[in-house]
Amino acid sequence: MPDQKKYAKKTASYPDLNLFRAVEVFMAVAEMQQVTTAAHALGMTQSAASQHLKNLETAFGMTFIDRSQRPIALTHAGGILQRHGYRILNEIEDLRANIRRLNATTLPVLRMGLLASIATTLTPGLFDHVVQDLGVPELTLSAGLASDHRTALNARQIDLAVTSELVRNDDDHVIPVLDEPFYLVLPEDYDGDTTDIDQIASRLSLVRFGAATPVGRRTDQHLQRCRLFFPRAMEADRASMVVAGVVTGKCFAILSPSLLIDAVAEGMKLRIEPLPFPGFRRRIQVLSRAGEFETIAEGLATQCRRILRSHFAHRFPRFAEEIVYHDTPTG
Repeated sequence: MPDQKKYAKKTASYPDLNLFRAVEVFMAVAEMQQVTTAAHALGMTQSAASQHLKNLETAFGMTFIDRSQRPIALTHAGGILQRHGYRILNEIEDLRANIRRLNATTLPVLRMGLLASIATTLTPGLFDHVVQDLGVPELTLSAGLASDHRTALNARQIDLAVTSELVRNDDDHVIPVLDEPFYLVLPEDYDGDTTDIDQIASRLSLVRFGAATPVGRRTDQHLQRCRLFFPRAMEADRASMVVAGVVTGKCFAILSPSLLIDAVAEGMKLRIEPLPFPGFRRRIQVLSRAGEFETIAEGLATQCRRILRSHFAHRFPRFAEEIVYHDTPTG
């Protein structure tokens, strides 16, 4: 309690202290390591920036910047303030964005999560749809795993996601886009019998998604169901790294077209064959919170089908007919 009173007394003695602005100035100085450069970036004079720093240090009774060094460095207390400063500025930016959304007559920004494996394929078409067709001036995209999307939706960090199949919650609005099969992915020059999984496993190691990823768990569960057990030679959490393992000529993989699209587009040398054991599929879908952005989600699902249908027909003509598109959205 005495410390709180001491801080309150000090703060009260500096009525001109704008705590947020002072923290903003401090964070700019900490990053740029020069008061003059930081002040210019913030559109203020050097003396004004220095005064904000002085007020901040006086209010807390701590020295945050070691001015004896060139370029300037942070003290231990300054390092602690910097860690808090990142969170403070992020929270303020989120607040500004949310207030802007509430006050806007039209949606000012749409925040969307995309599966990393198809983000490059989808981005141009979805950008055009959001900006031109929906009239939303700003699109914010983040790539990641399906589990990332669930976390971001629950935290309201994104509005919707183009993701893979997840355990459905009661407050989800789900629009299926497509169901895709998994295939056997081999080095281009593999010359063995592609219908004999035992022979393949004796010559090549399985490179797989890690068990912490949704597609990795799905694959492991199916292999166990088929009583197939392969040693874990290499694991990764991105399709590009899994495919890179195959390109070495020492591994094989089990992947779907959406997980292969970037590799095929980049010209990676692969041999793609049907699975030599009972197959399985995964669903790509658009996910939003129930009662929010449902109309937008349905329009985005339509665009995703159109984009992916075109790309899959071009990149995987041999297997294009095996992909099932859900042209009639269901909630």
